[in-house]
Amino acid sequence: MGTGDQLGMDLGVPLEQSEWGKWVDPDRRAAQVRKFLRRAEIGDLPSAPWPEDAPELRQLDVTVAELFPDMATAMKPENADIADAFICFLGECFIRFAGAHWEDYQWFGRDKSFYDHVNPMLEYGFDADGDTAYGLMRLMIDDHDPADGGMFSAIAEMLREFAEEYALSRGGA
Repeated sequence: MGTGDQLGMDLGVPLEQSEWGKWVDPDRRAAQVRKFLRRAEIGDLPSAPWPEDAPELRQLDVTVAELFPDMATAMKPENADIADAFICFLGECFIRFAGAHWEDYQWFGRDKSFYDHVNPMLEYGFDADGDTAYGLMRLMIDDHDPADGGMFSAIAEMLREFAEEYALSRGGA
C-alpha cells in the first residue's frame, strides 16, 4: 500500500444514511419515477423532450392538473408520496435532457420544501443556476398561463429550452 492509500474494513456496524442520502438514492428515485409514469399512464420517458404536439403532453397536463390544482393541495401530507413521485419524474427529465443533477440545498422549513429536512435543488448542466423542487412546483402551478396550455406543457417548454442550452454548452446544435 502507498502512503495515500486507505484500508477499508467492515466493522459490522451499519452506517446510518443521511436524510439527503436517502432522498437522492438513485434506486428510490427510479422507483418513484416509475410510480408517476404508471399514474400518468405514460409508458416511459422519451429519448428527447416531448415536442409541443406530443399526445403524452396532453395526458401529463390532465394528470398534473388533477393531482396538483394548487400549491396547498400539492403540499398536503396525504399527497406527499405522489408529489415526491412527480418531483422525481420532473428531475429525471431535467437530468436526462438538460444535464441537471440534484443538490442538497439549504432547508428553509417545511413550508418552503416538500420534505422534512431536505430541500432538493436541480442544478442545470449548462450553468450554475438551479431550481429547488419547491420552486419548480410553484412555478408550474402558480405561474403558468392557462392560455398557453396545461401546467406540464409549460414545464415541457422550459425543458426543451434547457435541453437546447445544454446541447449548445457542450458544442452541439
